[in-house]
Amino acid sequence: MTAPADLGVPADRPWQIPAAPAVFEARERFTAELDRLWSQGTGRRLVVVSGVGGVGKSSLALDWLDRKADEFPHGILYSDLGGAREQPPEDPGEVIHGFLTALGTSPTEIPTSLDQRAAAFRTVTAARRMAMLLDDAASVAQVRPLLPAAQSTLVLVTSRWRLTDLGIDGAQFIDLPPLTDAQARTLFERYTGTERLRSDPPAAREIVSSCGGLPLALSVAAARLRTRPRRTLAREAAAYGRWTSTGGRAADKALSLNAIFEVVYEGLPQSAARVYLACGVHPGPFVSTEPLAAALDCPVGAVEDDVDELIEANLLTEAGEDRFVQHMVLHSDARARASTVLPIDERERLGRSFAGWYLDRVLAADEAIHPHRTRYATRARRSKDFVERADGLAWWREHQSVIRAVFSEAADHDWDDIVWQFCEGSWGFFLHHRDYRPWIAMNERGVQAAIRANLPLVQARLRSQLGYAFAKLGWYEKAAEENLVALRLGQQESHGPTQATALSQLGRSARGRGDFEGALGFYRQAADLQERLGIPRGVALCRRRQGEVLAKLGRYSEAMIELTAAATAMAEIGDAAQHARSVMALAGIQAAEGRAEDAIDRLTESLRTVRTLDSPYYTAEILTALGRVERQCGREQEGSGHLAEAQALYSELGDVHAGAPGDGTQP
Repeated sequence: MTAPADLGVPADRPWQIPAAPAVFEARERFTAELDRLWSQGTGRRLVVVSGVGGVGKSSLALDWLDRKADEFPHGILYSDLGGAREQPPEDPGEVIHGFLTALGTSPTEIPTSLDQRAAAFRTVTAARRMAMLLDDAASVAQVRPLLPAAQSTLVLVTSRWRLTDLGIDGAQFIDLPPLTDAQARTLFERYTGTERLRSDPPAAREIVSSCGGLPLALSVAAARLRTRPRRTLAREAAAYGRWTSTGGRAADKALSLNAIFEVVYEGLPQSAARVYLACGVHPGPFVSTEPLAAALDCPVGAVEDDVDELIEANLLTEAGEDRFVQHMVLHSDARARASTVLPIDERERLGRSFAGWYLDRVLAADEAIHPHRTRYATRARRSKDFVERADGLAWWREHQSVIRAVFSEAADHDWDDIVWQFCEGSWGFFLHHRDYRPWIAMNERGVQAAIRANLPLVQARLRSQLGYAFAKLGWYEKAAEENLVALRLGQQESHGPTQATALSQLGRSARGRGDFEGALGFYRQAADLQERLGIPRGVALCRRRQGEVLAKLGRYSEAMIELTAAATAMAEIGDAAQHARSVMALAGIQAAEGRAEDAIDRLTESLRTVRTLDSPYYTAEILTALGRVERQCGREQEGSGHLAEAQALYSELGDVHAGAPGDGTQP
């Protein structure tokens, strides 16, 4: 399904919602209410669907959106806000960052403050006809910044809480109750089959009653029956009856879920029950078989069999290739059950094992993304490498929410050896994502971990990483403070590479403040030190940065010397990406001197080389530089084509840095 061409929206409009439920008992009354709220009047429609966990709020929203898909030509945005998870709910600033990149905004154009991001989001969505599903909201404060400005937009919010203060924003409210007895029986029959229920109608009614009208409980109970075709309904009803309330009153909803989960859990094979408990210890929003197998010290094939068992029992749901999710209520049950069934040392062992598995993959990805960097972190597991840089980036993007959850768990438990390695290993991906706030918070915790672990050189590295981020945000004094500490630590440990990095970063801060002569001084000190240490790539990086500063000062002949030397050195080292950056700076000088044709020739040749790297980021960067020069010299069609291709690559990658060529953003 594509958006109409006359609306001026990308053909690949965002379509982020999960699939609608395969089995769903239509709630005609509430579906009709959604129809009415969408069709009435004009302006943004905001609808809050509230109800207890497992009552079917998300299913109602997904089913309705799926049927109304054609009415949203600009797409549908989706975010699981995590209001019922034990981990902290999703930060609205990060959610907006994801929405903006999905709508085609370059990450470098996304502001850092929440208020500014919210304003940018309202601007981008102002002319769109679209829908949004904000699932499992925790609070009004979490939702309000995410509201768009579009006059033809529907925003559906689901929550366990009513969020009545959203009435100020024009919200309409739907309180979704449990299914009626007739609805519950119909849904249960669709799950299990008519013949099975007819074998013992009284027992079937008792099972349905035990589920308290909750679709989630009904689906789990039905899955249990499907996997036990010879089990009588009477025996199953008796099992639930031992856990639910009696005396003719309706079962309490929480008690109903606990009863269903208790019975289903008790019926699991021992190995599958162990996987279920491990899912409770796993902190992320989804899990895969490999980390489960590593944590449980089992063959992957055996864990796959147990995962299939849990899927059959509706205790896990497939969400992609080797990607499984638990409904928030199920994850809460698994986590609570693990806290009572497993000894504390076993829970910690599982948690550290999960953290270790993801750390290994983070480090492997970083090696592929940024292969020329020396590292303090070491891979203990050596699971497997990423063949291509693009593979490492893709894995990071797919698992970013899990990585952050695992990191938070490690930091909360003061697993300092894991924490600082996560921070160092996040560097390569950060260079292409640039979502500064969570990354800065992560590295600040990493600095404290390095201090507690008494690792001064690691502390210095993480402080320089922080300094880089601060400088990119224009916080030059804070950047200088971090790098002065890093410089002192490098001197204290007599470690030249640490000192050289800090000096180069101090040059970045000076350059940002407009102190170009000071920046040149720091870059030259760093280059001299790298020269004495025999680190040719470090020398080349410093010379490139000197050339960029000299170009800003208009000292083109000196700049050409430095940039040519940097380009030559990077070619000899085999760092094609950094060679391309030096070439871009050289081309910029040629264009500034009126030699646009020479600049175009240089950039065209560099583009051919970079395309062979299968590097969308660097290809897009050179395309941007080439397109700008072409447009400057009147080649409007060629320039626009190259700029459009660059933007398409940036949009495809989502989190890629799209800074201006020659701005010195890439280290």
